[in-house]
Order: sequence, then C-alpha cells, then structure tokens
Amino acid sequence: MTEKLESKKYWVIQLCYFLFFAICISVPSGYSYASAVLLFLSLPLLINKKNYSVLDQNSKYLLLALLAYVLIQGISIIWDGGAFREFDRPSRGLMGIAILLLCLRYPPRFLWLMNGIATGAIAAGLRALWDRHITPEQPAFEWMMHIQGGDISMSLGLLSLCGVMWAIHTSHSRHLIYFSIATAMGILGSILSSARGGWIMFPIILIIGYRIFNSWFSGRVKWSMTLALCLLISFCLMPQSGVPQRFKAAEQDISLYLSGGTKDTSLGLRFEFWKSAIDSFVKKPIFGWGNNGVRVSQEQQYKSGLITKEAYDFHGHAHNQFLDEMAKRGSIGLSALLVLFLFPLTTFKKQLTTAVSAEDKTLAACGVVLVLSTIDYCLSQAFLNHNSGIVFYCLSVILIYSSSKTTNFMEKK
Repeated sequence: MTEKLESKKYWVIQLCYFLFFAICISVPSGYSYASAVLLFLSLPLLINKKNYSVLDQNSKYLLLALLAYVLIQGISIIWDGGAFREFDRPSRGLMGIAILLLCLRYPPRFLWLMNGIATGAIAAGLRALWDRHITPEQPAFEWMMHIQGGDISMSLGLLSLCGVMWAIHTSHSRHLIYFSIATAMGILGSILSSARGGWIMFPIILIIGYRIFNSWFSGRVKWSMTLALCLLISFCLMPQSGVPQRFKAAEQDISLYLSGGTKDTSLGLRFEFWKSAIDSFVKKPIFGWGNNGVRVSQEQQYKSGLITKEAYDFHGHAHNQFLDEMAKRGSIGLSALLVLFLFPLTTFKKQLTTAVSAEDKTLAACGVVLVLSTIDYCLSQAFLNHNSGIVFYCLSVILIYSSSKTTNFMEKK
C-alpha cells in the first residue's frame, strides 16, 4: 500500500515538472500553479533531517546561493522600512529552496522535463499569435508584461533547441520534429512580444550552443543548421515580423538622445534610468539606498538636472537588474545577484565536461543556456523583479540541475 502511494506521488510530481513549463506563460500566472503544488509536497520533507542526505556539496552551494539572495533582499527591505508585501518576490527564492529538496529526492525524468519545455514553447508561440490576432496594435503577452513574456518565450525556445540537438544525436525523429517546432514557436513568441532585450546576446548564445554540440554532428547536419539560421534571419528581416521597425526605432531613440533631442523615448528613458542608478550607487556603494530610499536619491538627481522629470516620475526599477541591485542594495546586493548566476553557470559548465550520456550533456547545455539567456534579459530589464522572472529562473535552474541526479529510487529514463 505504501509503495503504491509512493508511486502515485512520484507521478504527480513528474506531472508538475511537466506542467510548470507547459503552461508557464500561456495562461495568466501559469508559472505559479505547478510550483505551488511542488511547494506543498516538499513541506513534509523539510521536517525530517534524514531527507537532507540527498544534498551533496554542489546542492548545498546552490541552496546557499538562493538563501543569500533572499536574506540580502529581506534585510534590505527591513532596513529600508519597507512594507510586508515587498517580501513577496524574495519569498519565491525561499520556495525554490524548499522545492530543491523535493527535486533531489524525485529528480525530473529527462523526457518529461524536455517535453514540458517544448510544450511550453509551443503554447507560448500560439498564445503570442492569439494575442496579436486579438489586439494587432499591441505586443504579445501584454496581459502579463510583454517583456517578461517575450523573454521567457525565448528561453523556452532556446531550451527546446538543446532538445533538437539531443534528438539529432540520438536519432529520435519524432522528438526532433516536436522540438524543432517548439524552438521556432518559442522564438516566434519573443519576436511577437517586441521585446528587444532577448536578442542582445542571442548570437553569442547560439555560438556557445554550437561549440557545446559541435562534436555530435556531421557536415550535413551542420549545413542544415546553417540553413535554418538563414531562414530565421530572413524571417526577422521581413517587415511583417516587426523586427526591422523595432531596430529602426532603437536607432532613432539613440540618435535623439545623443544629439541632445528628446530623452523621453523607450531607450532614452532607459539611459536615464541607468545614469540614475550609477549615480545612486556611487553615493552609497556598500549597502545601497533600499527600494524606497532610492527615491530620495532620484529626487536629488531630478532637482540637479541629472535626470528628466519623466525618468523621475517612472518610480520603478532601473531596467537593468545589475544596476538596480547596485542602486538599491549596493555591492552586497550585486554580489548576491552574481552568485545567483555564476554558481549555477559554473556548475553546469563542469557537468558538460563530466557528462557521460547524451541526456546529461543536453541537461548541462540547457543549464548554461538558461543562465546566459537570463543574464541577457537582465541587461535591459529587471527580470528578477517580477514574480514571473524569479520563479521561472529559480525553478528552472533547480529542475534542470536535479534532473541530472541519480538519487531517485526508480530507474531514470
């Protein structure tokens, strides 16, 4: 009876892993449903110390990286006299810490995880097409903050591309078709969202991905990849994609800003935010100003003419995760953020060199791509300042990392 219950629990958990990605951004707050169930199932494991035996050295470091980020966020909020609701976003990191133990006890099966990612990418692309059909004048994912939606859609597409590499190498033709469609749909969702931030490091990530999988493929496969890349570039250059217009608008914004014209354009305001954040950091480089205290710094900047009134009235983040942390939590906050990115990145990079199976190498590549793409988004958006961003990044890292573990009591397929 106990074995039967344990088996049912196991498959419920695997289904949650699949659904986390599958409905992540295709329905409102889709990223929160499966993660809430996983959190609920993880609570009993936290009570018994015996369950902590699954934590190896790397797992402990990952847990500490999450904990350090959460603690510094929390201390900053208390020090700044912030409201209780400000703890909502950092608490998502605590959720990740709790779920890590569950994921290590029941690691995600490779195909359940990859099929969930691919299904999520396809669903994201379809949702983006639907959004643009209903409101052609607005970008896709406007209902959830279109930049966040476009960036997550791009990540799902890039992770699906890792699945394409695996399917080619292992000759899984059905999965090759499914993952290829998912890659195209995920990237399409990003294009239709008009979020430019997801494209800053896109060529670099493709080059890194090529270097990771290069030894797997024949010359014929490499030519096919080159053709696919050319088709993608051709599509992006078409006026119907909206990409040329977005780049033209960016060029105009930069020109106006540098010539001393209007600074209140999309990119012009970003430059003002970045200038403001750097000035705030210089004045308080260790602990920063805090979420609310930074407004004092911004008011001084506005009165001195350093930033425009529109930039001051924005009353938000710096549209750059790194600069935002520097302004609000100083060097300490920036250090915690860098650890949150660099530890998983180095861990996945090491797994690339030690991977024995094609599945393990694919998972390590997924981890590298996930971290690099998130860093990319953080260059022009405070990606982790949104619940969608912090939940997607933390849980994706945990799921991909845990999937490469063999601590499960069942055979991993």
